[in-house]
Amino acid sequence: MFPFAFRMFRDKLKTFVIYSLSAVGFLEMYIALFPTISQQASQFDQLLKTFPPEIFKAVGMDPSTLSFGNMESYLSSEYMSFLWPILAIIFAISIANYISVEEVDKGTIETLASLPTSRTRIFMERYFTGLLILAGFCVISLFGAIPLAMMHGADYVLGNYLTASIGSFFFIWAAYSMATMFSVIFSEKGKATMVSGGVLILMYVLHIISMLNDKLVNLQYISLLHYFNGSELLAKNVYPQYALLALGGFAVVAMLFALFWFKRRDLSV
Repeated sequence: MFPFAFRMFRDKLKTFVIYSLSAVGFLEMYIALFPTISQQASQFDQLLKTFPPEIFKAVGMDPSTLSFGNMESYLSSEYMSFLWPILAIIFAISIANYISVEEVDKGTIETLASLPTSRTRIFMERYFTGLLILAGFCVISLFGAIPLAMMHGADYVLGNYLTASIGSFFFIWAAYSMATMFSVIFSEKGKATMVSGGVLILMYVLHIISMLNDKLVNLQYISLLHYFNGSELLAKNVYPQYALLALGGFAVVAMLFALFWFKRRDLSV
């Protein structure tokens, strides 16, 4: 009934498993160390207080969440602040490229377009299949911490992981929609990947600059990273509603633009 969705899921299943297992592997590494680190939490907390505030701004961390006394705060600083966003962005770009530019790059897009179906159906089935795959990654890469915590005898707060999963999904959705837009614009996979990654790196730089320079503070609003704060999601169990609206709104607009372009572009070039 959904041939394009099933094909994409089949082709990307191996990638999904690899990224999900990688995320769980990193979680296991961090959580296995947590019981030992938590015994010295007070020393770590005192050491963190000696660092200049600019250091935390440069890496996008909230000092109030940097405590190794509980697992959520520990994972927010060690896992959610840097490692998880990198995995999520790379995975999202990989999935987005499959929608169009990968087929164009291999020269198989014309065969796909010649099938007795509309381009809209091809795009929508592939787009939402990719979104479902990314949602699965969010769940596994965050809720995977719970059985590992139980295995290592660490306490956890279930609600924090639900909040983190929702907020993380909106972030990866926005990055995925942007990468999808470049996937349908360009005809070379390498160029689409480079532009998607370059734009996200530029957003990261603008985000850092806006936090370090009060005169440029408004630059933060054009960066997706401004609306994603892993430490608040997992450690504080809070997520501003405006951030969800901003990320969701951007994702929908980018997706609609990508669909518009895909329907009208010459797929032979």
